[in-house]
Amino acid sequence: MNKRTKVKLLGALGLAAGALMLSGCVSNFCSDIEKARIAYPYEQGVTVYVDGESSVPAEYRTPELSFQPLKDKGNDELWAYIPVDENGYYAAKKAEYLTKNIFANAVSKNVSIPSYEYFKKMDQKLLEAAISAAKADGITVDEASITAAKINPFSVADCVGNEEGVTVTEDSVLRNYGYLKFITKSFNAENGTTTFKFDYGNWDKWTEEIQKEIETAKPGSGAASVPNADFVSIYKGTFNSLTNGIRTCITTKEGNYGHYGASNNWQVKMDSISWGEAWSHGFLEGLIVYPVACLVDALSNAFDPGLSGVGQIWALVLTTIIVRLLVVLLTFKSTLDQQKMTALQPQIAKIQAKYPNSNTNQAEQARVSQETMALYRRNKVNPLSSILAIIIQFPVFVSVWGALQGSAALSSGEVLNLRLSDSLQSVLTNFSGTWYANTTGWWTAAVLFVIMAATQFCAMKLPQWINAARNKKLSKTSANPAADKTARTQKMVSWFMLIFTVILGFTLPAAMGVYWAIGGLVAMAQTAIIQGIMRRKKDR
Repeated sequence: MNKRTKVKLLGALGLAAGALMLSGCVSNFCSDIEKARIAYPYEQGVTVYVDGESSVPAEYRTPELSFQPLKDKGNDELWAYIPVDENGYYAAKKAEYLTKNIFANAVSKNVSIPSYEYFKKMDQKLLEAAISAAKADGITVDEASITAAKINPFSVADCVGNEEGVTVTEDSVLRNYGYLKFITKSFNAENGTTTFKFDYGNWDKWTEEIQKEIETAKPGSGAASVPNADFVSIYKGTFNSLTNGIRTCITTKEGNYGHYGASNNWQVKMDSISWGEAWSHGFLEGLIVYPVACLVDALSNAFDPGLSGVGQIWALVLTTIIVRLLVVLLTFKSTLDQQKMTALQPQIAKIQAKYPNSNTNQAEQARVSQETMALYRRNKVNPLSSILAIIIQFPVFVSVWGALQGSAALSSGEVLNLRLSDSLQSVLTNFSGTWYANTTGWWTAAVLFVIMAATQFCAMKLPQWINAARNKKLSKTSANPAADKTARTQKMVSWFMLIFTVILGFTLPAAMGVYWAIGGLVAMAQTAIIQGIMRRKKDR
């Protein structure tokens, strides 16, 4: 492999690596309170609330597993219990994520799990805090008479929410204020503002209080009942990783969005973001990310205010066309030069054929370079113009990626069972349930992936196909090592970039797959237009 080939391949690899690194540098717009709201659907505690002791299953009617959370507030009807399995492990359906991702991890590492008493008190403290927050917001809540229906996030006490007949309880105090577990709330008296920090402040504070309460009641058992340092590390590490990986918080319209929780059925309140706030996240965030996300947001709501899914597809189509047309306008000259260079390949091959030893002879190599540059000048081609195209396209690509990842509108609804915020990889590697019947959107994701890959392939090959068709009647030049190596290098770089794009599209959200599929069609249309312009100029 010669030096030029190595440079081009290293450049392509650098571009790919840069895209991956910069995409992670696009700011996450989710605020601390939004991260806390996202975390709660996954960690709803282990306690189930019901009305009356008779509603508590007989096997759980023990002082250890059942209690009256608001008895000291005069509420004798509200009961709570902790479901456990035959081995004594927490078994509430609402605690599915907690059980599978926190408790199971702790058991595998021989880390002790907090006691029933700890979780009873933790869930009780959260309930009391949620009721207080609701009252502070002007919502009428009476601790002495509140029922389980006003507390539970769903119409059934212990469920994942996807069961038949189960409905969402929009005014549930835990649905709306359960996030308090994960935050520290501060009030600045000087400017009258309230701030929220996602730092597990209340969870830490309540854990410390619970340890003291248990220690007072049962000396010597306080520390053993609450989370130890290893459990805290697992707990916080899991939820930090979860919330940092979710970016779908950019919206101009306050409302409930997304598919969160272990069953992907929980919408979370997102606060609107202004353009000024976007600039505070960074230059690209203000210049491109936010405007693109806003365009998607506005079009999605215009096409389908319910955000069921189809409206977002049309929004993506129009957004892609608008963004790609703007890029085309900015890079038209560069793209025209690139396609002129492709069209000039037969003439370049003739030049290289005149100097068969240019691959090893420096004098011949210099002559090839001189005559090639003269050919470019006669045809008004700037071989360095492709750099301008990359300089423009690269930040646009990264920013659009960030915008589609961050759009709250795209996190809601689904198209043929495929959620646009889910990565194609997560869907296509999920064979659980009846995936073959498309209940998880498996076939939709597969078709989208094939279309995306096909359009990218055709967009890459179309200029070459057109050029080959025009030059097939031309006599072929004799074999030339330098020309052959140049052709192989160009082909290698082109295939590498195509494979990189397809692999990247496989790992990104489905919305990005739609963007690339439509973008491929736009690129083909651009090629057809440029080739038409070139042909007309040639005919003149």
